Amino acid sequence: MKKIVLLFGIFLLVFGFNQVQAVQADPIKTMESITTSVQNEIKKNRARIEKDPKAIYEVVNQVILPHVDFVEMAIWMAGKSAWSKASAADQAAFIKEFKVLVVRTYATSLNKYNNEIIEFFPMQTSASSTRIQISSKIHRLNKEDLRVDYRLISNNSTWKLYDVIIEGVSILKGFQAQFSEHIRNNGLKAVTQEIKLHNEGKS
Repeated sequence: MKKIVLLFGIFLLVFGFNQVQAVQADPIKTMESITTSVQNEIKKNRARIEKDPKAIYEVVNQVILPHVDFVEMAIWMAGKSAWSKASAADQAAFIKEFKVLVVRTYATSLNKYNNEIIEFFPMQTSASSTRIQISSKIHRLNKEDLRVDYRLISNNSTWKLYDVIIEGVSILKGFQAQFSEHIRNNGLKAVTQEIKLHNEGKS
């Protein structure tokens, strides 16, 4: 679980703030620009967040979540068969509670930002593809550098992220390990209820 938190924390630093257009000729330069914007946003809100830690929820909700493809993640997590068997209402309910879980689990990762330098590498896939992977290295003060890959999918004329891989460990696979078997055995609706109770502090 700590590995997943670290993965998502790095994602929070790099992705979010401004929409990324799918027609961008150079997604790497776009992400470099976004990185600067996110870092500035964190610095700007630091005092307010330190005074009220829950203020970080607002930052994550408004700045980060619009750029995550939760439907794509949910399908991978549940498996195509289980997802297709669920009703549209059950699918929507699962995504709603999963978003809350993401916010409450990973919001504090933003506080770990410490002026890291992020270096992006040339893409190995064409920018015209509907799915691309962008690789980077996080240069950290007094710590080992981290290799991070970002997988994005073109969604309604914007790039949205559905997986982050740090040093070979996938955040999506981490969520799969946590949820997929439970969903197959008990159904999407039952798992959604369990996540809901957890979000409400009742489990």
